[in-house]
Amino acid sequence: MRFYEEFAEKYDRLVSWENRFKRESGFYQKLFSENKVRTVLDCACGTGQHVIMFNQMGYKAKGSDLSPAMLRKAKINSKAHGVNPEFIISDFRDLTRNFDEKFDAIICVGNSLPHLLSDKDLTKALREMYRLLNNNGILVLQQRNYDRLVKTQMRFFPVSMREDEVFFYVLDYFPKKIVFNVVDLETKAKAFKVYSTEYNPLRKDNLIKLLRKVGFRGMNLYEDFQFKKYDTDESDDLIVVCKKGTVKSSVDDNAPNDILA
Repeated sequence: MRFYEEFAEKYDRLVSWENRFKRESGFYQKLFSENKVRTVLDCACGTGQHVIMFNQMGYKAKGSDLSPAMLRKAKINSKAHGVNPEFIISDFRDLTRNFDEKFDAIICVGNSLPHLLSDKDLTKALREMYRLLNNNGILVLQQRNYDRLVKTQMRFFPVSMREDEVFFYVLDYFPKKIVFNVVDLETKAKAFKVYSTEYNPLRKDNLIKLLRKVGFRGMNLYEDFQFKKYDTDESDDLIVVCKKGTVKSSVDDNAPNDILA
């Protein structure tokens, strides 16, 4: 939480949101069309960029986040884009206390879920997401491929380079957690600051087990927002798309990267 409170004003400089939405909008458009989605909750919405995108695409989207600073930025961003979605302060382990409605789709992206460091907390969060979904509603999760990170112990990642500022990650590995250090170099000021946050190295198999425990089915795994299939050894990210309740998956029973209902 402290990381996001301190970093809220810098957060949107980490990525080009315009380029990111060009890569992602088609994915969501296809997925939401196929599943008759009209309402969406981004339950770790940060500065609100995905909520803004969904509203601009014609969906009724809301956002929640635990960080008041990030939500203040989300409201500023929304106003600048001419939309006025609702943002609610909420831990994703406590969604049903803060929402009295259900949604056709819930997303939890940006490596947010692995902030929870225990299976107990992960299960609680996933169960809250499950409860807020309509029947046959879909959940989209996106995180780092921790199977690959733990195996390779990669430490340095370029993030963003701008005229006056450079961001990169330095990762520190521990038996039960990974610390992501965001190094912020201000080139003109010739100064730097380090922002740190902890992540649970949430492996694919454990995530799938917890999703099944809660009741999600029909799981499909991708490495990017072009529907490219996930590869444990090669993919940088893991994206899981699944449904509430018992549904059939359309993927091949023998495909190792898809987990069937």
